[in-house]
Amino acid sequence: MSERSAFEASQCAIVAALEDGSACGARRPLKRIDTHMSHVFLGEGRAYKLKRSLRHPFADMSSVEARRQACVAELAVNRPLAPELYEAVLPVNRDPGGVIRIDGDGETVDWVVVMRRFPDAALLSELADADRLTAEVVEETAEVVAAFHASLPPRPDLGHPADYRRIVAGLRETEADGAAALGARPASEELFNGLERELARLAPLIEARRKAGWVRRGHGDLHLRNICLFDGRVTPFDALEFDEALSTADVIYDVAFLLMDLRARGLDAMANLAMNRYWDAAGQPEAALALLPLFMALRATVRMAVAVEAGDLAQAARYRELGLDLLRRSPPPLLAIGGLSGTGKSTLAKAVAAHVPGACGTRVLRTDAIRKAVAHVEETDRLGEAAYDPAARATIYRVLAERARDALAAGAPVIADGTFRESASRMSIEDAAKGHVFVGLWLTAPAKVRAGRVTAREGDASDATAKVVLAQVEPKDIGPAWRTLAADRTFDDLADEARRILDAQLIGQPS
Repeated sequence: MSERSAFEASQCAIVAALEDGSACGARRPLKRIDTHMSHVFLGEGRAYKLKRSLRHPFADMSSVEARRQACVAELAVNRPLAPELYEAVLPVNRDPGGVIRIDGDGETVDWVVVMRRFPDAALLSELADADRLTAEVVEETAEVVAAFHASLPPRPDLGHPADYRRIVAGLRETEADGAAALGARPASEELFNGLERELARLAPLIEARRKAGWVRRGHGDLHLRNICLFDGRVTPFDALEFDEALSTADVIYDVAFLLMDLRARGLDAMANLAMNRYWDAAGQPEAALALLPLFMALRATVRMAVAVEAGDLAQAARYRELGLDLLRRSPPPLLAIGGLSGTGKSTLAKAVAAHVPGACGTRVLRTDAIRKAVAHVEETDRLGEAAYDPAARATIYRVLAERARDALAAGAPVIADGTFRESASRMSIEDAAKGHVFVGLWLTAPAKVRAGRVTAREGDASDATAKVVLAQVEPKDIGPAWRTLAADRTFDDLADEARRILDAQLIGQPS
């Protein structure tokens, strides 16, 4: 019998008692779900999580005491995120007659985390599989994660480049051990070498962010299967508890698991939405975008190594290829979308943002959102007329150009979304693109159409009203760098033309 089999055999009676419901007094058997680290048993109103008796390269759960400590740690790290979901850590006891009960009589033979059960099909992974994961849920998830990260104290004692190198070394070992058990050879040398090169290149930025306070003990395992809808709210759960060092890192590394998982499922547009919403909600500097390809590739490598350890070489190959793809770098372009209020600039920006290659597509920078951030108000708060006088507008467009320049320098493609009514604003964004492909799109639509669209807006960062729309005048000096597109047509047709223009510019051919 292998060591793994021997460890798991020690829990057979406990698993059987939980699964048939006798351990918790259930009237019928419980549904059992096996994860890499745990067995989860779903009752009518409660779920019971039993740590599997296994010894991993990154965690030893082969003793009852180790599993107790892991349960206690899990409760502690998850309650800030999901206080209504996590209830208690309870012992599993076996009485002299051999009866096994949770919090019963006799010898303590194991421990479980007791949770309230959320509804079936409430996991974001399940919503994604059923093609029911909405943009609203994805953006709410990004906001919840950003608020969680903001609540955490900095941990400058961790998050050095050497800490990430140790993660890479541990993943090498995990893959090697898993491959050896299958009689195979490790297949990820190119991926590991690429990770190490990027770590060396980005070490100064990693250190600067550690010193700036961006390293915190986060969730640690933030993929779609560990996020649910509970009582109508997005609720991350099952945070990594067994190794504080593994879950303490730059917050970008934490959210990178979510973004990587969306990419791995082919949900590139959702990954783009999540990235942009997180960056805005968390107030992340654009320079931090340079870390996304590395950290997302490292998260893909985690999944690759775990898949090898589980014997799923096909899944490992998919994550390996994703990791390699994330590490491939190409010159980022800048797309500026201008036009008077109500022409559909922001809608078009969202539609094409995932079209440009990049770890999460294009960073969308919108003057309406920047204006609210500069004023330190919520995006839906309304500002007075002074926020829109010529001097204030010039300031916002300078900030837009600076942030676009920073994002491009970080290797991220950019969409700049604003009215760009003044020639100086157009010149500044064109100048920000120096050294990069620049594509300018100018949207036009009749005043009546624009006023109707603005009137129909709800919960938007723009303060434009129908009165403002009717007072705006189309500039007469749109330069040759901008292509004029009629926006009073079907949106799909407009978006298709914008993508064709962008593609033609990126490959250097006339459209």
